[in-house]
Amino acid sequence: MKKSYQKGDKVLVESWGLPIVKVTLTKRYLKTGSGLGVDGWEAQITIKKEVEKLRANGVPYNKGEKPTVFVADWQIIKKCR
Repeated sequence: MKKSYQKGDKVLVESWGLPIVKVTLTKRYLKTGSGLGVDGWEAQITIKKEVEKLRANGVPYNKGEKPTVFVADWQIIKKCR
């Protein structure tokens, strides 16, 4: 059964070899209209600690930045508070 998420939901996501982080979903993309080849979400990392975790693992974000990222549906682990 496929889970349903909405704009504004906060979810935990996984990535290749990086720590699990919490993001806020901002815009939905479907593979049929986006040209990306995969269903997913545009999301923003809004928690400073989450950005710092990624920076510690070599992701080149600036200190204090709230980056916008693409999250494929299969990368979403679960909805959180």
